[in-house]
Amino acid sequence: MRQLIDLTGTIRNGMWGYGHPFPEPLVQPLATVEQDGFAAHRMHLHSLTGTYLETAGHLYPDRELLGDVPLERCVLRAWVAQLPEKQELEAILPEELEAAVGGCLQPGDALLIATGWDRNWHRAGYTDRCPYFGEGTIDWIIDRGVSMLGVDVPSVQDPRSEGELSVLNAYYKENRLLLAPLVNLRAAEGAVPWQLVVLPLAIPELCASPCRAIVMRL
Repeated sequence: MRQLIDLTGTIRNGMWGYGHPFPEPLVQPLATVEQDGFAAHRMHLHSLTGTYLETAGHLYPDRELLGDVPLERCVLRAWVAQLPEKQELEAILPEELEAAVGGCLQPGDALLIATGWDRNWHRAGYTDRCPYFGEGTIDWIIDRGVSMLGVDVPSVQDPRSEGELSVLNAYYKENRLLLAPLVNLRAAEGAVPWQLVVLPLAIPELCASPCRAIVMRL
């Protein structure tokens, strides 16, 4: 049987968020079998809820939205960079990526970076104490032609940078895709290629959307 790994974090009431202007996710019963003869729920979510796929339209008004992204760009060969367990506010360095997958990546591949930070998905400090990209890391990724970057941290920017988005700006100038934050990447072991499948909600006007993301052995 083919090995499938779900990289999608669960969405629950009271979960982590990015703060203003994003509302807290809310999932409520709308109808029940006992009272209405069927079950349904109301969901109050924003575009960066849980695990999401994001386009350059997040920062550039003239760049692509989800409706511009063909399915072919959502099904990719992926390499998983298994980094040492990262601690609070620890930098992710380009030399670590080079050691993990530098000899494997080809232009157009997806790069998924495992730091182990998903262990904190439901803990305090998940967003404001997370590991981040150190100097030169995003340049290393851009130079290798990565078409989709996936990370198990909620932000690649230093969370202490108070709204500074220079890392994302540099990445999105190249019109590439971001998949974040992921879970279960530690299960994708071995220096082998994976098949990544990412399926965002079909709302074409959005620059980002919650999605389901899985990898399977090629």
